[in-house]
Amino acid sequence: MSDVYVVPDEPRPSRWNHLAVSPSAPLLASMLCGAWLAWPWFAFNAIAIGSPTRKREITWSAIGAAGTVGLAAVIAALLNGGYLESRTAIRFAVLGVATWKLLLCYHINTVQSRTFEVYRYYGGVVRSATYVLAIGFYARRVLLGMTEDPFWIIILLGGV
Repeated sequence: MSDVYVVPDEPRPSRWNHLAVSPSAPLLASMLCGAWLAWPWFAFNAIAIGSPTRKREITWSAIGAAGTVGLAAVIAALLNGGYLESRTAIRFAVLGVATWKLLLCYHINTVQSRTFEVYRYYGGVVRSATYVLAIGFYARRVLLGMTEDPFWIIILLGGV
């Protein structure tokens, strides 16, 4: 049996690689637009760069979304139960959701960056994310104006 040299973070070819962006772009999207844009973008970018850890990255994106829904449900239950009465308590609860979102986005960014750097070093195509970020920033304002329900505001926008 012959030994084969394998680079653990070596990207696999993908038909979507012409749409790959730096993992810092979805991370910035989580800050400017919201995790509603960042997590699907991280998942797509994992596929686009051919990340060998793409299943893990997609799973973390799904965990982030499910965790956000769960945290929003807990906050809504606490509000309806009268346990969060002061404005300060509500702000701390929403800050917890924002921290959760940023923590997971940063983790996915860190995992994806290893493969991205190998992808870029060997001549992978990297697109600019400016247009997607601008559209997402505008869409954030539209989404914010569509609902007054605190549950959906927490889920979509982090409680802004």
